[in-house]
Amino acid sequence: MSEAVPLADLLPPGDDTDRTSPRLESDVFAATAPSDLQALIDDPCRSLDVEYKGWRNLNHPEDRAELARDIAALANHGGGHVVFGFCRETLVAEDTQPFWTRCTEEQVAGIVRDYLDPPVRCEVTALCSAAGNLHSVIRVAGHGAVPVCIVRDGPVVGGEKLLERGSCYIRKYGAAMFGRHISLPAPESGRIDSPREWASLIRRCVRQDRETLLAMIAAAVEGRAKDPTFEQRVRTWHDAAHAAFLALVPRSPVAAQLRGRHFALSYGFELAGRRMLERAQMTELLRLAAFEQRMTFRGVLNMFDPPYRRTLQPCFVADEATGDGDIDFLEVAWLRDRAPTETADFWRVSPLGHATVVRDYAEDRTADNGGRDMQPGQWFSPNALAHELAELVCHARILGRFFGDVRRVCFRCEWWGLAGRRLFDPNASWVSTRAASDDHRGVTLQVSAASLSEGWAEAVAQLMAPVLRNFEPDLHLDAGWVRTQTERWQSGEAG
Repeated sequence: MSEAVPLADLLPPGDDTDRTSPRLESDVFAATAPSDLQALIDDPCRSLDVEYKGWRNLNHPEDRAELARDIAALANHGGGHVVFGFCRETLVAEDTQPFWTRCTEEQVAGIVRDYLDPPVRCEVTALCSAAGNLHSVIRVAGHGAVPVCIVRDGPVVGGEKLLERGSCYIRKYGAAMFGRHISLPAPESGRIDSPREWASLIRRCVRQDRETLLAMIAAAVEGRAKDPTFEQRVRTWHDAAHAAFLALVPRSPVAAQLRGRHFALSYGFELAGRRMLERAQMTELLRLAAFEQRMTFRGVLNMFDPPYRRTLQPCFVADEATGDGDIDFLEVAWLRDRAPTETADFWRVSPLGHATVVRDYAEDRTADNGGRDMQPGQWFSPNALAHELAELVCHARILGRFFGDVRRVCFRCEWWGLAGRRLFDPNASWVSTRAASDDHRGVTLQVSAASLSEGWAEAVAQLMAPVLRNFEPDLHLDAGWVRTQTERWQSGEAG
């Protein structure tokens, strides 16, 4: 009789959580082209990264608890997907026309709040398969420095709780019977029942915590040294983007207003090597960054968000004025056929790690002035300023992870059309009687990339300071004040 082969030897490399080295969240959640997501429903296959489900009623307690278990397990696995509309045993599409499981981000967020701690980032997408069936896909982010834990008991089914408070769930292989004599491993979400099953999860948590600690140490060691050459490269990129924006302004229906009243925010990375992002992955990388940003900055058009669901698509262009020669980059110019109430978004992102966004002031849009007896160009909100700069700084922190060798970040920010404005915000109290003295303000700031992990608010406060002094010489809003604004951003108040 032949000797039995251990299950671990039958599994694909990387699927045995006890045998292989742990997978970083950046690996599990690495950029995928839209066609890769499409493959989940066109060519379903069994994997620890994917949980296939048939019809579910997400208003029903049992189905909510089951989905919470799968999200927790996928997060503790390092990230993955839940796909609805398939028979779990056969992976054949079912219950798709009409699609029964009405899965929304609000429903998923509610399930996460009810059952999981810390909360897990989830994104919901509806995709149509090659066969014409509609499926909902939940993208689940990986855990952080601590595992995702169950904080509430689930309903009892068959004498057992679907979820048990205080438990941690992971993805692992169980036995699925096909026929009488054949047993194949099938992925499932299960509770950690043995010390061995903790190993991979603990290693990933330690790695996450170690990266945060090393970032804090590096920030303290590197200090505030400046590199004039690096700063000049970022300025050149910034100026080229602003010039390109001005060239397109005449196409806007509010060109006269937009030319003199807008702001440009840029950042660039100083890299340890000459690494470039793969252009084929850039759109997906930016979508991932926007997905993470939306956890903090809700209810707004996120910076550098590839507008898949809008009429305008990002495209690759080249501009010798950037100083990068023939290297092309992604650009979006939302200045054509734009209603006055919409954001005049123009942005560029280079595979070398430079990014610029140019926008009109939220304070000048018609919707923000109706019923307030205010006119465009009359007021300026410190809250909106903090929001825009915080989103820029946090985006730099997120995108920098995809390079992996960022030493320093240089920010270059400019504002035009400040003269005559006074401090005001409809949702905050600002006592200010004087108008801005100068029409233009600019600021350049170099910081270590590591410092953005914990010190992002300090960077925002430093970028804000020159603009605020233009209104009130003694007005100083520090990092503590910036952090108080996060609750407002998370609630969807854009400032």
